[in-house]
Amino acid sequence: MSKFLLLLLVVSLNSAATPNSIIAIVNDHLITRDAINTKTDAQKFKEGKLEAVNQQVDILLQMDKVKQLGVKPKPVAINNMLKRVAIQNKLTLEQLQKRPEFGVIMASIQQQLSLNGLKELISSKAKLSISQAEIDQAIKDNPASSDDIRTQIRIAQIAISSIDKTDSLLQSQDDLIQALLVDLSIQIKQGKSFSGLAKLYSQDESYKNGGESGWIEQKRLSKDFIKVIKALKVQELSAPFKAGNGWRLVKIIEKRQVDNHLKTIKAALIRQKKNQYFSNWTKKLRKDAYIEIFDHKL
Repeated sequence: MSKFLLLLLVVSLNSAATPNSIIAIVNDHLITRDAINTKTDAQKFKEGKLEAVNQQVDILLQMDKVKQLGVKPKPVAINNMLKRVAIQNKLTLEQLQKRPEFGVIMASIQQQLSLNGLKELISSKAKLSISQAEIDQAIKDNPASSDDIRTQIRIAQIAISSIDKTDSLLQSQDDLIQALLVDLSIQIKQGKSFSGLAKLYSQDESYKNGGESGWIEQKRLSKDFIKVIKALKVQELSAPFKAGNGWRLVKIIEKRQVDNHLKTIKAALIRQKKNQYFSNWTKKLRKDAYIEIFDHKL
């Protein structure tokens, strides 16, 4: 079983445990020496063993809350975790399920996901805010790079990849599409609605929205697209150009600069505060519980 990637598994004991094996009591739970001996070699030292016992105490108290609050991991989350364990051990899911250790692995996964769900539930109740001073200090400690500033755009396009050429056998598909887009461009410049023409002629999924896209990172577009976009001003209409499998007529609706570093900094600060909130909540669980650790048995 040692070759398997196992998550932390708490062993809840029953009355059959021998008295000398009990090293801690947590409310109506027992923690035995066996549970600690399954840990790493570092825990042969008393400090390591005491740390492992305290981890078990926290988990037992949290699992009691899991049951009390009805926190249950979703089947899809369990299945995804099982697939990860299988891949990490170079097994198929079916092969993993046939292993004798599968029951232990499943129990461990269910427990870890339940604990994650409890943390998410409790942390969601925290009323957290970030001050500008905290943001400024975090940015000072972790300065942004030029790669953190991203240009995003919203575009409208009429995209055509094929056209009926039965009436013009001497012209190529490309020539016919270009001619159509030139005609549409003239109509738009004369006042026709870009959105209306996109709904009529565009063969891209965006036709449903009048050819309009959501926010796109400019550098993620194809080279042909970027070359045209860079030369355009906001609301300026491009000439017909080929990109990918078809031809396009494009205009930029909006453009903005997004500081991804700032978003990352804010997310990290919120995560830190959520972790601290949950840590304080766990400490309160310990304060309200009956806990006795038999140090002399470690």
